[in-house]
Formats: sequence, C-alpha cells, structure tokens
Amino acid sequence: MKRGQYIAMTTSLLLIVSTTSNHSAVAGATWRISHLENGQRIFMAGMTAQGRAIQNSHGMEGVGCAMCHGPDGHGGSMHGIPVPNITMRALTDPRGYEHPTGRKRPPYTEESIKVAIVAGIDSGGTSLHPEMPRWTGLTAGDLEDLIGFLKTLGRGSSDPQGGSQGL
Repeated sequence: MKRGQYIAMTTSLLLIVSTTSNHSAVAGATWRISHLENGQRIFMAGMTAQGRAIQNSHGMEGVGCAMCHGPDGHGGSMHGIPVPNITMRALTDPRGYEHPTGRKRPPYTEESIKVAIVAGIDSGGTSLHPEMPRWTGLTAGDLEDLIGFLKTLGRGSSDPQGGSQGL
C-alpha cells in the first residue's frame, strides 16, 4: 500500500469513527457517558454528564445528593437534622417507614421518588423537610438516570431500615 493510500484510508477511518462513536468531533467536546454514570454524577456532584449544574430550590451548585445522604446513600445526620437512607431497598421497603413522630409513610415507587426529588413530597403526600432541596433542574432523562444510580446503592446490605428513613 502506498503512503498516500494509507493516509487517505486512515483519514477516512478516523472520520467514520468520529461520526459514529460517542465522541463529538467538535473541539473541547466531552465523551458521552452511560446513563448510570450520568446518574452517579448527578448524585455525587449535582452536575449532568454535559457539565450542567442541576438547579435546586437552595441555589446550591456543585453538590449533589451525596452531600447530605452520603456517597452510599445511607444518610445519617447533618447539622442536627436527620438525613434519610435513600437506597432503593430502604425507600421501597414494603413495610414503609414510621417516623419518630409516629407519622407513617408507605413505600416509595420510582414515580413517588421522582416527586420527592423534584417537588419535595413524600410517598404519603407529606412535604419533606424544608432543608431537602427541590431539584427543579432535572430533565426526565436525568431523573431516570438518577433512579438507575439509586438502585445500585446499598446492594448487599441486609438491613433495609439502616440509617434514618425520614424521606
């Protein structure tokens, strides 16, 4: 193969790869990431895969769910406020949850989790604590990706009630 043919063939191959892969040919573009990775990025940093900060009712940027709920989603306490366990296993526990106040809430569904994230309403129709940001900047796809990531949290834990469950 002659050098000119090799260069032409290599250039053609690179053009095909760059237009069919998940990488944009535009300078400075980022690799597209999986839905699970997008959900993880939203959870950990409050940013989408495209680097867009998720808008929320508290005006915070660069923080996600993990800031309060922890990187494993098990919650605990922050500034004296109980922070719930938001692993899917805990949220969807068929027993629901009884708050220390005596109020009970039924198990969450994926749809009621989305309502809690965006509107701050729990699975029983009660407003969540005012410190829980309402994440208004999530698209439908972002919410699906975040739910997908929540499903990975707490796998292998034998105690679905572990941590505070106030959500």
